Amino acid sequence: MEKDEKKLLDGLEQDGFFQLLVPTDGMRAEIVVKKPLTEDDLAPYEELEEYLHRKGIVFGLTKEVQERGKLLLANSGHYLVAEGIRPQRGKDGEVRYLFEEEVHRDFFEEPESQKELFGILHIPEVRAGDLVAELVPPEEGIPGKNVFGKEVPAPPGRPAKIRAGKNVELIEGGEKAVAKVSGRPVVVGKVVSVLPLFEIDGDVGPKTGDVHFVGSVVVRGTVRSGFSVSAEGDIEVWESVEAATIKAGGNVRIRRGFFGGDKGVVEAEGNVIVRVVENATVKARGDILVEEAALHSFLSAGRNVIVRGKKGLLAGGVTKAGNLVWVKVLGSPMGTRTEVVVGLDPEIQEEYRRIQDNLKKAKETIQEAEKVFQLAWRKQKSGACLEPKLLEALKRAREAYELAREQEKIYMERLAEIEEVFEHHEGKVLVEEKVYPQVRITIGKFTYIVRDEIVYASFYEKDKDVVIGSFERPRVKEGWS
Repeated sequence: MEKDEKKLLDGLEQDGFFQLLVPTDGMRAEIVVKKPLTEDDLAPYEELEEYLHRKGIVFGLTKEVQERGKLLLANSGHYLVAEGIRPQRGKDGEVRYLFEEEVHRDFFEEPESQKELFGILHIPEVRAGDLVAELVPPEEGIPGKNVFGKEVPAPPGRPAKIRAGKNVELIEGGEKAVAKVSGRPVVVGKVVSVLPLFEIDGDVGPKTGDVHFVGSVVVRGTVRSGFSVSAEGDIEVWESVEAATIKAGGNVRIRRGFFGGDKGVVEAEGNVIVRVVENATVKARGDILVEEAALHSFLSAGRNVIVRGKKGLLAGGVTKAGNLVWVKVLGSPMGTRTEVVVGLDPEIQEEYRRIQDNLKKAKETIQEAEKVFQLAWRKQKSGACLEPKLLEALKRAREAYELAREQEKIYMERLAEIEEVFEHHEGKVLVEEKVYPQVRITIGKFTYIVRDEIVYASFYEKDKDVVIGSFERPRVKEGWS
């Protein structure tokens, strides 16, 4: 029988031996064999490739179709017979920042004074009118092709947008951004800003008064007791901090010690690096790195607290971290009471306690309002008129009741969200050398009190209990610019 005399496969399709499936996007074609046929049964029929061509399927035929042809119909099952090439979205546009962001220090080769031993802090800067960012346009995509041989257009990449923050102006229709003032360029959450740097060549004390600045601050001396330094950017202190207050929207670096005298406070939205902390409070939304020792202090970090260096000692006080506390020595031979809490973001813990207090107050307001409602209801039921004083109290009670009910709903929802976080927390305490008795370790909701010395240990939660394992060095970036 000649090729052109072969029977069409359409008849077998109509009789339900197989079914051709092509989705609406035309990117693939499948054959479902419902009633398999023998080779002898298939002998008089056309090849599968010819059948597919007549159906308009001319592109992306699979290797099985080309090699086995109509013999695919000899076995039950689903068979991919053609597959198109999907279009590729173009590369998205981006914002190109035309400045370096990293902070580093330049040191003198032959320092002539003690001050020069510490070097010069190099902070990236731009001048007023300098270009700080420009847009890179998106690219066109690569078209695809469906099984019918038709081109499928590709979507272009998404355009980017420069987000201008403080002291930055968009020009050329938003295609570029320039600095409006001289200062340090930064990118925070994709917003580009220029923050001027303020340097104090000496101490913060009686000669300067308190220092509050929109950008970053460098103190080349000491921050004396009773004074404060606050900045929206970073704060670096070349010497020490006494019983003072430091608040930064970025990172805090104290090259020497922080001797707080039970009054000093350092707070940072970023990280804190300090050589020694003693009788002080340090709070960071990021990490806290203590290069030598932390004694009798309150440390609170959203991520990690690391106390390493030559001593690596953490003794006394309370230390809280969202993820990890990593030290060399924890506690002291004298049994100094030391508390470590990990696994929950300290700020979330504080928010949880605050919401609980607010919820309690809201419930008390609701109860007091209901008492007024009941009093008014009893008087009305007895047929007595409500005097003006009671009517005014009833009005105030209704307003307070409605507000408290709404607050109660909001507080309950937020508490449920936080409790969900509590259930899925992770946290570890890692000790490279030794843990002394009287150390209290809390991981999530579970607490372990150290009774005897323990060496080379890791503490973590398992099966609703704090368990002890061998020390494992974590993968944590040590140090920040």
